[in-house]
Amino acid sequence: MRKGKKTTGTLRSMLCAALCAVVLAASTLLSGCAQAPMSAAHLKRDPWSLEEPRSLVTKFMRFDYQVMPVGDVAGIKGWAYLDTAKLPEGVKWVESLTFTAYLCDPDGRVMAQDTRTFLPREARADDGIGFEFTLQPEAWGQRPLFIAFGYRLVLTEGRGVQGAKGPFFASEDAATR
Repeated sequence: MRKGKKTTGTLRSMLCAALCAVVLAASTLLSGCAQAPMSAAHLKRDPWSLEEPRSLVTKFMRFDYQVMPVGDVAGIKGWAYLDTAKLPEGVKWVESLTFTAYLCDPDGRVMAQDTRTFLPREARADDGIGFEFTLQPEAWGQRPLFIAFGYRLVLTEGRGVQGAKGPFFASEDAATR
C-alpha cells in the first residue's frame, strides 16, 4: 500500500506542475494578445483640421491630404510622394510599401490607426500614390486631435534586383510604449 500512496502523491505533484505550466503559458499568451499602447509623439504631426487641404513632410515622404468626416468616422484622403532626392543613389524600385495613418491626442497617444499596403512600383518623385484611410477611435473626447503618418518602404536597384549594396529600408511608425 505504501508504494501506491507514494505513486499517487508523485502523480498529483506532476499533474499540479503540469497544470501550473499550462496556466503560465496561457497567461503569457493572453497578455500578448492585449494591444500595448502606441505613441506617435516622435512623429511629425498636424493638428486635426476638417476639409482643409494639408501637407505633412516626413523624412522620405510627403503626404498631401484632407480629413473628411463621415458620421463618427474620420476619412483621410490624399496623395503621398516619395522624396527621391533623399534616397541613396541607384535605388529605382519600390519593392514593398506600407502607409499608416494615426489619429492621436496632444501627447502623441494613438487613438486610432489604419494601414494600407501598396503594390511594387517605380520610385519616382512625381508619381503620387493615392490613399484613403478610415479612423474611428473608441471615444472622441474633448482634447485636440492630431494626424500623423507612418510608412515602411523597401527600395532596390530594380524590379527583382537586389544590387551590390542590398535593399534600402526606411521606416517611420508609431512605437509601442
